[in-house]
Amino acid sequence: MSNEPYLAGFMEYPERSRFYRHALAYRRYLNAVTMPVYESGLLYPCGKARIDGYAVRPDYSYTFTAQLSKLSDEDAAIVREEEELLPRPKAPHNVGGSGYTHSMPHFGRVLKEGLSGYQARVEKLPEGDFRDGLLEVLAGMREYTARCVKYLREADAPPVLISALGHVPFSPPRNFYEAMVAYNMIYYLDGCDNPGRIDEDLLPYYRGEDAVGLMRRFFQNVDDNDAWSSSIGPAYNDLTRVILRAIPGMRRPSLELRITPDMPDDIWELACEAIASGGGQPALYNEDAFQKKLAEVFPYIPKEDLMRFNGGGCTETMLAGISNVGSLDAGINLPLIFAEFMHAHLKDCPTFGMFVAELLQEIRRVTLETLDGVNEFRRARALYRPQPVRTLLVEDCIERGLDFNAGGARWSWSVVNIAGIPNVLDSLLAIRELIYRKGYYNADGFLKALESRDALFLKRCDAAPHYGVADPDADELAHDFTKAVYEFFGERIPCTGGAFLPSSIQFVTYGAAGKIVSATPDGRADGTPLADSLAPIFARDTEGPTALLQSAAALNLSELLGTPVLNLRLSRAYIKDHLRALTEGFFAQGGMQLQVSCMSRKDMLDAREHPENHKNLIVRVGGYSEYFIRLSDDIQLAVLARTEHDV
Repeated sequence: MSNEPYLAGFMEYPERSRFYRHALAYRRYLNAVTMPVYESGLLYPCGKARIDGYAVRPDYSYTFTAQLSKLSDEDAAIVREEEELLPRPKAPHNVGGSGYTHSMPHFGRVLKEGLSGYQARVEKLPEGDFRDGLLEVLAGMREYTARCVKYLREADAPPVLISALGHVPFSPPRNFYEAMVAYNMIYYLDGCDNPGRIDEDLLPYYRGEDAVGLMRRFFQNVDDNDAWSSSIGPAYNDLTRVILRAIPGMRRPSLELRITPDMPDDIWELACEAIASGGGQPALYNEDAFQKKLAEVFPYIPKEDLMRFNGGGCTETMLAGISNVGSLDAGINLPLIFAEFMHAHLKDCPTFGMFVAELLQEIRRVTLETLDGVNEFRRARALYRPQPVRTLLVEDCIERGLDFNAGGARWSWSVVNIAGIPNVLDSLLAIRELIYRKGYYNADGFLKALESRDALFLKRCDAAPHYGVADPDADELAHDFTKAVYEFFGERIPCTGGAFLPSSIQFVTYGAAGKIVSATPDGRADGTPLADSLAPIFARDTEGPTALLQSAAALNLSELLGTPVLNLRLSRAYIKDHLRALTEGFFAQGGMQLQVSCMSRKDMLDAREHPENHKNLIVRVGGYSEYFIRLSDDIQLAVLARTEHDV
């Protein structure tokens, strides 16, 4: 018998289905896992969920994860055999994703029914491993909750917390505090992924309590587990206001404010105050544009389901509690394709139009190969890697009698990441200008000057038209090129249904993605970071934020429905006086998402010299907020290079 509880549970009945075996493994793990340390506060569990030394653990994306080096030879052989059954999409094009599947429970239904209500529904299922597996999950959750109550008594925790956990999450909460305790417990039992629709799912229990401190304690739990996203609005309410008052200074969750044209003035004011506090929270989402495009791509999904929109993971488009979204399923390293094609074929293209057309065909080939790889992975995952916890907590898996990964969730699609769009646009503009328009270089001379980083060559590249300054010529090329790239995703359909949604969400991965890309004509040196999602490179947005957003709007942003992330650095004064108008103008042009940082260059430079003095300095990177001192050196420098727009 293995000393690893998850693995021991998985091997306890090897003749039974993988669904049952992973369910039992989850129960055995919950029975053995070290309890998170309780020091104070009104929520438990709290802090980091996984503080034990186990090498095999439940995982919300891959069902389980394992550190092979910590396992015995016998245990490692079992794990390797399981891992070989799941061929993840191959590098080097996995920019920020490789078969990831973020999701979130339907918190609102769990609160309304209690897990006892879920158990009643499960018990009505036909006899078999599916039913038995879900009952094992519920038993593990009940036993873990009982362990929490016992531990809290021993820790002399507040009686109100002990009493609440004696009631929820198996019974519906009787008040707002119990609803928060239940929400927090379900969040931990699910694996600490996305908190979901907090202001919607908790509202039925809210009676005007002073909940800012309790909400901040929950947000701290999300942060402690390096976890993910929650959307608020557009049914703005008093809990929306509580959340906006609670988020300043918090790194996580990545808060997504869904903005409508009639959003109340005080919500705008609270949002601007929160952003100006320095954490980049909340990010701003064009509700009408997302809803319009979702309805166009998924005309069969009812409006009430589309209203459960929530960016999961960093900000990948999904529907809270009712969807299974590959997020991120794979990535397309666009500058890598471009650089390899340029070196191989620039000399063969007598016209710029021919160069672009043949480059697009190479991008199409790589894209379709990548999407085929995603489908191969998804088919294998449906067979060999069930997700019993998500099957219990996401609609409509119980009713369909199907595992979450095998088509049980009500809706399904895949989000695939496109990295380096601004790099390729500026590179194309430089090629067009220096070779095909001005005739400064032939193909060989251009590539030699690029490789040697000739000073005159770099000056000419910098002087060429570029993305981010509302140059009509540059924006026209950006529009036509990106439209063609996005269309390739429509040539494949995920094997579990839905659509492949392109996105541009690089969070901190644009540093690593650039390491395998040779120098490009946008001015990048060999191995240096790519652009941060859709932000202009090397602070080239020199004509102000309005011009930058006009150029961004040329990128057919609604076609990047997986979410097009755009970072903007503004001064606090600019945020106070102009952010609302700037955002509304951008959204009127077709903008989908905007996230703002306002940390000073002085503070960031000092943090590089004295990180111990800036542990809470937060900046916005592609898709979420992060502590500045946690960023790699190349990403810190990239953030510093952003243009700061001021009044």
